[in-house]
Amino acid sequence: MKKREERIGFEIRRLDHMLARNVQARVKAAGLDEVTLMHGWIIRYLYEKRDEDIFQKDIEQHFSIGRSTVTNIIQLMEKKGFVLRESVEHDARLKKVVLTEKGVLSHEMIENLIENLDMSLVEGITDEELSVFYSVVKQLTENLSRQDRSNAVNTGIEKTHTGNREEEVNDPDYIA
Repeated sequence: MKKREERIGFEIRRLDHMLARNVQARVKAAGLDEVTLMHGWIIRYLYEKRDEDIFQKDIEQHFSIGRSTVTNIIQLMEKKGFVLRESVEHDARLKKVVLTEKGVLSHEMIENLIENLDMSLVEGITDEELSVFYSVVKQLTENLSRQDRSNAVNTGIEKTHTGNREEEVNDPDYIA
């Protein structure tokens, strides 16, 4: 394979940064500037899963971010009035994360902004090109996931599936 001058990771990061700036500008122009990009993604996730009990662990896994980061984000979103943490009947220790009315309204406004952004992003790109793009993204994701699993095994930290959730096993002798 010919050596490329471009670096995939750099190009993805640069595109992510440009996209984030564009979304933030649109959100601010719509008067939703207290919603960060991550808040918007979490609000959307909670909106799509509003018929299910969603816990902090689900958010950690879905977005591949750490527990302390999610704790801080949820606390801030709760303070801003986008979400509430409610006890569940079967286990008072568990707190599900639910959208407030403000969170639902914010989602609907942001969703319109995102839809308009998506339409402008794909201008001049054919359906075939988009299909290739999504196929490449899927393969990159699979490659990184495989590397993550390999790194976890090499460091003695493995994830095990329990029910619908993964739990980290910090045992050097654990074999998946």
